[in-house]
Amino acid sequence: MSAERTTSTADDQLSLQLDVVTQELAVADDELAAQRREIDDLVARELDARGTVSAITRSVPVPVLVTDAAGAVVEANVAASTLFGVPAGRLLRKPVQAFVDPGARGAVRDLVSRAATTGSATGTLTLAPRGAPARAVRVVLTAGGHRPDGRTSLSWVFAHDAPADETALQALAGLTTLGVGEATVHDLLTRIAALATGAVTGGSWCSVVLGDPADPDELAADSEQAQRMDGAQWRLRQGPAFTAHADDAPVVVPRLREDPRWPDLAALVPDLPARSALAVPIRAQDRARGVLTVYGRDEDAFASETQLDHALVFSDAAAAVLHDLQRVEELRSTAENLRIAMSSRATIEQAKGLVAGWLGCTVDEAFAALSRLSMDRNVKLRDLAALAVADPSRHDLQPLLAETWRRLHGDRQRSSS
Repeated sequence: MSAERTTSTADDQLSLQLDVVTQELAVADDELAAQRREIDDLVARELDARGTVSAITRSVPVPVLVTDAAGAVVEANVAASTLFGVPAGRLLRKPVQAFVDPGARGAVRDLVSRAATTGSATGTLTLAPRGAPARAVRVVLTAGGHRPDGRTSLSWVFAHDAPADETALQALAGLTTLGVGEATVHDLLTRIAALATGAVTGGSWCSVVLGDPADPDELAADSEQAQRMDGAQWRLRQGPAFTAHADDAPVVVPRLREDPRWPDLAALVPDLPARSALAVPIRAQDRARGVLTVYGRDEDAFASETQLDHALVFSDAAAAVLHDLQRVEELRSTAENLRIAMSSRATIEQAKGLVAGWLGCTVDEAFAALSRLSMDRNVKLRDLAALAVADPSRHDLQPLLAETWRRLHGDRQRSSS
């Protein structure tokens, strides 16, 4: 009878321990699920690169607003704040109509309607900036971005020069619709190259190189002609892209066949598509990280400062793509590492409860036995836990853990005596 009571007491204790383990596992699972939701939410927010003004938009030195579908401002860059004479924070949530001449408010509604119908619209608005006289400004309105709430957003790009270069303005508007996180780096850079060709008057083709042109990390071009020009420079290890990267400064080449800096390249010009070039460094962390090169089919294609300014805008956009992509990749890597760690934690928690049941010990003692066996056998703790959880009836693992626990228990008894 005494033996039966002893057995019953032992069974009750084991049952109680298993209940405690079950409760601890339930709490651990809840915490794990909550942490996973937090990580998923963080990734979703960070990858929603079109929900707010991206680093590309911030890099553009022309006025840009992002509004909701009704025309209420949700983002504004510094240049827009200067244009309207209002701090960027005070532009938020205000309708664009509030910053135009009363007679131009109908034009705002017309632009919004046309952009919603066709995807883009171009027009002239008479602005009424605070503390300054009214002025007529060309604007390109582009639809297609998406806010975190799922609604469509509108990008407004205003000309900061008069008269406005319509082609350049359209190209700059295209920059604001690029979504980091929605495409590969190659696709984004190819799009930037195509937009730069349209923005730089006289440009016929364009390419973007990330890294040293002699050993690039990424290449993108908008045409076969740009690829041929890049290939010739790479073979010869000379040319405007190489010099712009090495000197970390823009390079303007009116006539490639007459430029003494690259005699081997000049000799090839009759067989190449371009006769002029404009190369600007892509700068990040205060040094050249790549090169954007615009090629012209005609000589003397790039004679004005405006052309250089526009090329610099697009090299800044390429740098912003690089920065945002690095941030997104770091976030993805961090999230994946956390998921792995939390998955391992869940497995280890399960194994602790299982081993506690095997050995009739506490969860802490089970964890100590798992840890010690992991070190003794030079097996990662998460891998050992996975073995136990994968097959709870493993008879080879149970004796090893029992022996390890007995040694640990004996060590503790000796140390306490």
